[in-house]
Amino acid sequence: MASIKYRPDVDGLRAIAVLLVIVFHFNKDILPGGFIGVDIFFVISGFIITSAIYPQIKSGDFTFLEFYERRIKRILPLFYMVALCSLVSAYFLFAPNDFSAFSDSLRYASVFISNIYFEKNTGYFAPSSETMPLLNMWSLSVEEQFYFIWPIVLLFCSRYLSSRIVPKVLIVALLSMIGYSQYLALTSPSEAYFLLQSRAFEMLIGAALALRLSQLRSEDQYYKAHVYFLTGIVGALLVVIALITLDKGDIFPGVNAAIVCFGAALIIFSGERKNTPITRILSMPLLVWLGKLSYSLYLWHWPIQAFYRYYQPGFGVKGFVFCSILTFVLSYLSMKLVENPARHFKLKRKYVFLGYFIIPVLSFVLIAKHIDKQEGFPERFSAEAMALYYDSVSKIEFDGQSRKQFEGFEPFRPMLLGDQSVSSPSAFLWGDSHAEHFQSFVEELGKKYHFGALYGGQGGCPPIAEGGRVRHGELEAHCYQSNEQLLKRILATDVDVVFLGGRWATYSETTLAENEDGRNIYLGDDSDRSESINNNRRVFSAGLEKTIATLIAHGKTPVVFGQVPSFPFKPSNCLVKKSNYRWAAKDSCDTRSMPFFDRYSYANNLLLDLQRKYPETVIIDMPKLVCDRDECVSSLHGKPLYSDNNHINSVGARAFYNAYMQTDASKVMKKLFAS
Repeated sequence: MASIKYRPDVDGLRAIAVLLVIVFHFNKDILPGGFIGVDIFFVISGFIITSAIYPQIKSGDFTFLEFYERRIKRILPLFYMVALCSLVSAYFLFAPNDFSAFSDSLRYASVFISNIYFEKNTGYFAPSSETMPLLNMWSLSVEEQFYFIWPIVLLFCSRYLSSRIVPKVLIVALLSMIGYSQYLALTSPSEAYFLLQSRAFEMLIGAALALRLSQLRSEDQYYKAHVYFLTGIVGALLVVIALITLDKGDIFPGVNAAIVCFGAALIIFSGERKNTPITRILSMPLLVWLGKLSYSLYLWHWPIQAFYRYYQPGFGVKGFVFCSILTFVLSYLSMKLVENPARHFKLKRKYVFLGYFIIPVLSFVLIAKHIDKQEGFPERFSAEAMALYYDSVSKIEFDGQSRKQFEGFEPFRPMLLGDQSVSSPSAFLWGDSHAEHFQSFVEELGKKYHFGALYGGQGGCPPIAEGGRVRHGELEAHCYQSNEQLLKRILATDVDVVFLGGRWATYSETTLAENEDGRNIYLGDDSDRSESINNNRRVFSAGLEKTIATLIAHGKTPVVFGQVPSFPFKPSNCLVKKSNYRWAAKDSCDTRSMPFFDRYSYANNLLLDLQRKYPETVIIDMPKLVCDRDECVSSLHGKPLYSDNNHINSVGARAFYNAYMQTDASKVMKKLFAS
């Protein structure tokens, strides 16, 4: 690959980008828009690669083998180091199911399609993503995919299109790709965030800049000094405005990402004149040094944070200091001992492809498949720890019991809960995933009082008879249509009891729980689809009241499950850790009750108000079973309650049932089902 003129300001821009990403990952409240650092990286990548290969293509010296050889030596050795360290750490720290999930992400990352894996299995802002050590590799996969396609496209354009047509083709391609990215961001946010087709325009912006600067240099043309001065200022302003105004709830990438990328491109353009203010700032020695370290920093920071978060509720000062120091130490050592030596090591091309690519990739893929085949090697943990683990991942569908299947009650699921001798269900369980996790609770009630029940619902969709979830001003069809069909089915049958469950505080507050990231959940209806907490509470209150009133009007008794407490960490991991490691034996796996009750107060008061207005309504007060003034517990009688930080497992649901049946409040069930 041809050597290109070194630009210290570009390294400085790299430093800014990586620092934005690292701070964002440490604490999203400090820099809500810090994720745009990745987009700046994409622009820089497109600019650097095109600046390097375009002169070779013009002179006829470009070869794909040399290009990919240099890319392999530049990128892969450090990736292997980080992946290997993550593999070893996951072996010692991760529970079997999480270790298996890690192995899947390792396999996809090794063949440069981890972005596809994470698009299918999580979201960048989703709660589960914070403990996925290789999540940050998605951007590496996007870049590698671009590197595979772009040289072919550039070679074709250079050989078969005139120099007059190429700029027009680039402009049309850029506008089309930005438009498509915007469309995906509105309709399929996860695809838009992770996949190449909605991200390629960002690297293409950098590439287009490189082509334009190459043309100007070849013609010995330069703009006046004030042009470079102004473009740098405008570019910096665009990036800063995006950084301040954007957060995880905005439409992204699309037009918002394009603004960031054009800003980054203007900054790079202004660097053609070394004496502009922006260029001088970016060329400061500390920023340049951090820029040279940026690839190592980017690869190391996220796995370190993910492993720390796996067992720790939050960072705090101690976590921030520990992870920061470890990130910089490992980044510096790996740059000096792995990244730079491997990059400049003299080796025949065939051995580069064999030793740097084929053998490591095959090794990681085979290791990953073996981990998955062995179900995460559960024998790594003690018998007591494994018993806790298996309880924590228990699901009613896999408890080994044979259950009747009732067809004809769609969209309710056909699996019968409760007394398996009944000829038809006499109760329904309706709601989101926080209703679904009460299936074992309802099953035990059904066995005791001789009734059968079916569950129906959609994750993240409250059981409200009017309105539903909205996104960017449009009702999400999967929610409101599902609820319409479920309610219609309920009213068309002679069931006597309808259990309702939901993560109620999410719908009244629009957000998830403490230390839990994810996009806001907004509600709306035909009269108002604005995204605000006030509108959420209006729609939630009116919709839930209509649900209860409609059920009662049709002779059915609503039984509402109160919301189980959410934790700022994954309590099942904590319990397994405590059981398996002596150094963690004194750790508490419980959580303070006040943050939960503060968030739950509006929803809880709403339930109590509805019960007063509609006395037929029964409320099962779940928080009362596990919380007091000070804390909420994560286990009952040695049984772990949770599968993650907010959903209870099947064993936990039965533990809740047993605790409930020992209270005076449970007597209402005998009256309810005896009648």
